Amino acid sequence: MHELSLIQSLLTIIEEHAKQHGFNKVNQINLSCGRLSSVEPQALDFAFKALTPSGICAGARLDLTILPMKIHCFACNQEYESKGTNPTTCPHCRGDQVMVTSGWQELQLLELDVD
Repeated sequence: MHELSLIQSLLTIIEEHAKQHGFNKVNQINLSCGRLSSVEPQALDFAFKALTPSGICAGARLDLTILPMKIHCFACNQEYESKGTNPTTCPHCRGDQVMVTSGWQELQLLELDVD
């Protein structure tokens, strides 16, 4: 379960920000990740709750937004969103020269609500 190491890294980043900016309580954490990042939301939530029974993030709300996968087709120059995990055919022209342009990103910290 790589979500445990992701949360450990996230908590380290948050603690560094707390020292720099002088806050001592986190109320909410907003994250995003791409559809292809292999992050499991339930496992991430479990890891967060397991690692934050006390400390700066105790009781904080964890919100995760899964970003859609966007694909560019070189044959017809169209961009589209794909719900599948292996988008090898363009739905517009049926071309197979495609490239994932977004939705592959790993976990990103977007915003902290702190006191």
